[in-house]
Amino acid sequence: MRTTISENDNSMAELEQLEAEYKAQIEQFKSEITSLEADNQRLIIQMHQNPNLGPYNVKLIEANNVKIAQLKKDLADVQQKLADVEQAKADAAEDNAVATDDYYRIPAIMQDCKTAYNLTWQGPGTWEGYTYVRKATMPNINGVITFKATLSIVRKPKYFLGIKIHRAILQISWELTSEYTSTSVVEVMTLDPSKSDKEKADEVNKRISEIAQEYPSCKITTEYAKSAPTENDATPDTYHLLWQSDRLEIARQVDSRITKIYADLVSLEKMMHYKRSIIDVLKSVAPHINDDQGRRLTLVEECRKRWLRKAANSMHSDSYNGKYDEEE
Repeated sequence: MRTTISENDNSMAELEQLEAEYKAQIEQFKSEITSLEADNQRLIIQMHQNPNLGPYNVKLIEANNVKIAQLKKDLADVQQKLADVEQAKADAAEDNAVATDDYYRIPAIMQDCKTAYNLTWQGPGTWEGYTYVRKATMPNINGVITFKATLSIVRKPKYFLGIKIHRAILQISWELTSEYTSTSVVEVMTLDPSKSDKEKADEVNKRISEIAQEYPSCKITTEYAKSAPTENDATPDTYHLLWQSDRLEIARQVDSRITKIYADLVSLEKMMHYKRSIIDVLKSVAPHINDDQGRRLTLVEECRKRWLRKAANSMHSDSYNGKYDEEE
């Protein structure tokens, strides 16, 4: 995945052009005001030299004063516009100087997650509106890891006289979740062989209904281990050390023990997929040494710590051992 950012260098050029125009107008207004004031001084000198020109020169001086007042008003307006342009230039320069799009891009966040959790990305990912979704896998989790990043606008662009002086700032909110399944034996039922098939089915279905109500989000499957019925030997010259009722009871006990051993083997087979070594077991028993105490964690490390704490609390992991109980 690749992200790009468009730089708008024309905004500074347009602001500089406006600044030059306003400065030129200011110089022109000042030059006209200076010229009119010099003309008034000349008319006053003529009035002292020739009193007969007094009424005519007074009219000319009053007309010049009206023009000077208007020019000063226009000069103040242009000076205010120039100050606004200079402030806009300063804001634009300050906004462009702040780097807001280097570390917080989605590829950089994905790279940090890949390094921290040893992820293997599956496919290029897809966009769903303003949300980017990508799947991944982890070596120690038999499931699917989902990376989801959502874009939102924190600050809209700001314009001055139609010129953009502030860029829009986007915020990235992301999360890393996992989905996996686990199989376990909930209960082993021993059915009475003397009951009919219907009675046995009703007993099993009743227990399945109770387990479904207790674990509504789980899928329940049933496995039957049937044994052949005991054959009756009606030969009159056969001697048995035990009564027939005792033999049936012993057979039921043996069958129950074999069924339990089978359930234990199934559970053991499931647990072998986790591949826990003796060192992992010792680490779970030994007290955890917090070597991060007093050190300021990065954003990714804090998110990983929260994620592991929630996962350990929800799954009751025996390797958790209070590693992430400390609140930052």
